[in-house]
Amino acid sequence: MTLRMEQLQAQSQILAPQLRQSLKILQASALELRSVIQEELQMNPTLEELPNEGLSLDDRKPDEFDLNHEDYSLPSRLTQGQMTARHDFLIDSLTSEISLQEHLLEQAGCLELPDKIKTIVSFIIGSLNEKGFLELPYEEIMMQTRGNRSEITEALAIVQQLDPVGVGCKDVLSSLLVQLKHQGKGDSLATKILKNCYDLLLHNRIAEIARQLSVSKNEVLEAIKKDISRLDPAPGRRFQHKTSHGIIPDVRIYKNHLDEWCVELNNQHIPRLQIGALYKDLLSQNLKTEERNYLRLKIRSGRFLIQAILQRQKTVDQIAHALLKRQYLFFEEGPNFLKPLTMQMLADDLGIHETTVSRATSNKYVETPHGLFSFKYFFTKGLISDEGKFISNSIIKKQIKKIIEGEDRRKPLSDQKIVDLLAKNNVQVARRTVAKYREVLGIPATSLRRRYD
Repeated sequence: MTLRMEQLQAQSQILAPQLRQSLKILQASALELRSVIQEELQMNPTLEELPNEGLSLDDRKPDEFDLNHEDYSLPSRLTQGQMTARHDFLIDSLTSEISLQEHLLEQAGCLELPDKIKTIVSFIIGSLNEKGFLELPYEEIMMQTRGNRSEITEALAIVQQLDPVGVGCKDVLSSLLVQLKHQGKGDSLATKILKNCYDLLLHNRIAEIARQLSVSKNEVLEAIKKDISRLDPAPGRRFQHKTSHGIIPDVRIYKNHLDEWCVELNNQHIPRLQIGALYKDLLSQNLKTEERNYLRLKIRSGRFLIQAILQRQKTVDQIAHALLKRQYLFFEEGPNFLKPLTMQMLADDLGIHETTVSRATSNKYVETPHGLFSFKYFFTKGLISDEGKFISNSIIKKQIKKIIEGEDRRKPLSDQKIVDLLAKNNVQVARRTVAKYREVLGIPATSLRRRYD
């Protein structure tokens, strides 16, 4: 094999840093945009954040900030005191929850263990995944802790008996067996089902389990109901961080007191910026060339950021108005009147590219009289009913879910039967389409929905 130099000509597309930043701002949600702006404030000394009650001192004309009669630099409807109180309330409401590792280490610390075993126990606890399972093989633990197989087996047994019982196992099955053994049911029918018929159990094949274990179907159902169904398949999951951050809508669409539909951008969480007057004045003074170039670069960067934010708000505002026009019946009547709509259709309405609509609606939410919805919710393909009307996929999914919720659990409906029931409502879909939507809804197949009690 010989080495040689070759000159190749290739064409590639490289996005300028400012364009990448513009796309990032367009795609960010309100809270994400706030984080982006805070980062820029730390990196760019020429940028200043205005107080809520002030007006922008940047050298732009008022009409440049006009977004549907809502000035980007105007104060929020909430006073500074109200916003501070709301912020403090949200921060104070976030609770710090103990982690699985902290919970287990606290228990292990109360046990009288040899130093070597205690070290291995701590290592195992620190290696558990979010479900509480240990994915590391024995060899890896032996190498990391310098323990032998006997010591690791002892340490694992200790971890598996801590609360919650069943952590430290390699998978769901072994965890369930440990939990049954801890309950004194190591020789029960439930244990036999798990050891010998686990795959059959996952597919709800009760008759085959009963036949293989030489017991009645009722005995199998009783063991599943009283023992197996009460076990925790992921004992560590309840210690996951559960602090939930409220979704902040980017747009509010509502009717005013004149019964007119209004589109209102949420500027409350977006800091208002200006270029500091001090840095503008510095440019008129005698500065070194590198200092002057640095200031010009930062001022130019700051102004581009401000313009990108304004353009983002303008684009989101235009899309929201177009959405209101296209999905007018939804806003008037509710989700059952959602019409099929694609991003390309909205892009054509506004004379922009489809990817712009995709980025501008990504990670963003709309507050409506019918609840809070993702922008993406309003874009859905559809089918044509027998009456020639367009029906959105989301409505069809709701109908499928409603049909399944009303079925007899002892005789669940097949996908073909669901097709027949939809046809009675003048909705013609293929069986594979029902199967696809059922899977999207997280609804198992007919055999897995069957109940025997």
